[in-house]
Amino acid sequence: MRHHRFAPLAASAALAVFVAACGGAATASPSATVPSAAASVAPSSVEPSPSPVSTAPAASGAIPSFAIPSFETDKDLEALLPGTFGGATLQKISIKGVQALGQDPTFNKVVTELGLTAADISVAVAADPTGTLQVQFEAIRFAGADSGKLLQVFQTASQASGDLVGTVNLGGKAVMKTKDSSGTGTFSYFYVRNDVVLGVTAKDDATAATALAVLP
Repeated sequence: MRHHRFAPLAASAALAVFVAACGGAATASPSATVPSAAASVAPSSVEPSPSPVSTAPAASGAIPSFAIPSFETDKDLEALLPGTFGGATLQKISIKGVQALGQDPTFNKVVTELGLTAADISVAVAADPTGTLQVQFEAIRFAGADSGKLLQVFQTASQASGDLVGTVNLGGKAVMKTKDSSGTGTFSYFYVRNDVVLGVTAKDDATAATALAVLP
């Protein structure tokens, strides 16, 4: 699944958070466990087959949770994102260093152009683990980067990809709005604060405005 985050340059970095988070073994979540769907079979007068029948394990309706593997985090970056929103408790995940770069050569090239290395990059995401909330908060730190140059990089990349919609004022902030070209119908809204790109992904401007208002 393609995850659209802020702008094309940020997509691989934010996606790396989810790849790492989902890289562990899945375990059943106790609060979401549903009784087995296997039906109870009534006694029958039909003579059973002499050949043994192999029975597959019963299907479970449990929603899996994921054991998150060990990696370097950025708790200060996570602290910029809300812990709750719209009545939902958000799960925060962050990655710092090489794992945050992802596999997008364009993103990695920009990091170099900013005079940075993998050690200077951190990515944090705050989202509703149930998937009910249609908003996601994200932050990408380019440690030590000039804010003006950082904004220019994202504007240029968004324009080149054709994803840029324009600049809008929402939640008390002037933000860049980009569309998700993969067809999910979502938009990303982002702005630069010092050396951090902050923003949200949402279905519409009204939702985004409420979410942006809680960001610093």
